[in-house]
Amino acid sequence: MSSITTSGGLQLQVQGPLASLRRVGAVAANTVREAGRNRLFFGILGAAVLLLIFSVVLSDLALVDQRARLVQDFGLFTIPLLCNLTAILLGVVLMTKEIERKTLYAILPKPLRRAEFLLGKYLGLVLLLLAELLILTFVWSGVLLLRGGWLTPVIAEALALQFIEIMLVTAVALFFSALSSPILSGVLTAGVFVIGRITYVISELLGAQKGVFVEVPLMRALGRVLLAVVPDLSTFNISDELLLDWTIPNAYLGAATAYGLSWTAVFLVLAVLLFERRDLV
Repeated sequence: MSSITTSGGLQLQVQGPLASLRRVGAVAANTVREAGRNRLFFGILGAAVLLLIFSVVLSDLALVDQRARLVQDFGLFTIPLLCNLTAILLGVVLMTKEIERKTLYAILPKPLRRAEFLLGKYLGLVLLLLAELLILTFVWSGVLLLRGGWLTPVIAEALALQFIEIMLVTAVALFFSALSSPILSGVLTAGVFVIGRITYVISELLGAQKGVFVEVPLMRALGRVLLAVVPDLSTFNISDELLLDWTIPNAYLGAATAYGLSWTAVFLVLAVLLFERRDLV
């Protein structure tokens, strides 16, 4: 087995039964290092930490017995939102940097395949986002303790579902990055995120007795298309159930996880197909 070291210090195994996995792993490790040095990542992380700490001050506005609840709800809203923002921005920015710096031209011809490069980028971003989620959860749990709350197993399940959403949004970001320019990719990914969070609203409007989605044929067709091609991200949000102290069935957690991973696989496959055909010259 031999290896090639690129100008960026990326070592790629050329032959061997696990060579493809090693190449993906090498790209993932390089992505973590690169993204970990990105000021954008630390900016969002720092802002998230400050917001979570600020929730201590915000909780003073609530009744004494509701302060822990307010901090809990604030964290369940803030942490996934900022992690998804990181996924959208880094998913678009890192791929664009590779093309603009012409790094791809040095490592893609051989021995690294385009699919391996894209999957390595995705894996590296997911690992970085997992680290961000864990750091923010650690800070948040400390804030909860200050207000008499704690990180329960149900909250951990809620965060695990939110991470499935983050993985899906990252795949969407890479899909659009393989398809279009960075600005348009960011706008389209943000659009999918926003629409995905309100698909249940669109579904309700389509089933209503009156309204624009019922009375205008074009809007009705658009609504149906959006429901078909945009994943329902509200599936991963169970904060309302936590607020009502409902027990989340394991069957739902399993079904939601399978749903998210299926959509993630679809967007990754489409991203690979588009990236294979993209002219990088």
